[in-house]
Amino acid sequence: MGSIATASETQVVTVEEIEKGAIEKLVSILPWEKDLLEINVYYKGEDIILPPGKKELIYKARANNQKAGRIPLTLQIKVNGSFHKRIKLTSRVLVTQDIVKTIHSVRKGEIISREKIQLETIQTERPWKNALTSTDQALDYEAKRNLPVGKILTAKYLKKPALVTKGDKILILAEKGTMKITAPGILKEDGYEGAMIKVLNMESKKVIYGRLVDANTVKVSF
Repeated sequence: MGSIATASETQVVTVEEIEKGAIEKLVSILPWEKDLLEINVYYKGEDIILPPGKKELIYKARANNQKAGRIPLTLQIKVNGSFHKRIKLTSRVLVTQDIVKTIHSVRKGEIISREKIQLETIQTERPWKNALTSTDQALDYEAKRNLPVGKILTAKYLKKPALVTKGDKILILAEKGTMKITAPGILKEDGYEGAMIKVLNMESKKVIYGRLVDANTVKVSF
């Protein structure tokens, strides 16, 4: 990305023009919305005098996949298609990001409550990948590990709480057409809604697998 202009007389590329073009280049290649970016470009040189002709400013960022922080660039200047000058630029990119963080410590196995977390907006050179962006994404989930105060939450720290617990009594349901068969059961493991779970049939004394329909029912095939 760059700019092209034609002049019949000596022309000047100003420091402001150089830095503005670099910002436009970064906005075009970074994965963030423009409104979420704060970009500062630093050029230590002065205005550049060019001969008459068609001016091209060609910006390139290093191919290191860096998406924020310190991002180096180069500017190649051509006049009438011929190389004239190459300069190095540095930039600092900050990204505005909504994150959810703990404001009180949370123990492993504890259910996340509204009093434990808050939504914050931060500016950072190192955007959090997969950070939760709404408190609703954490509320009523179970902590998979101890979470200290100030911990930024991602999905890997949380899990849905078990709908039922090992040892709970459950109704085993088998259906085929209009036929329904039920039997009392005891859960042999914690279970989650819609997941397969191991259950002991109290009548046959056999351990079977079924799908947990709700907190009271396991559905099996026959």
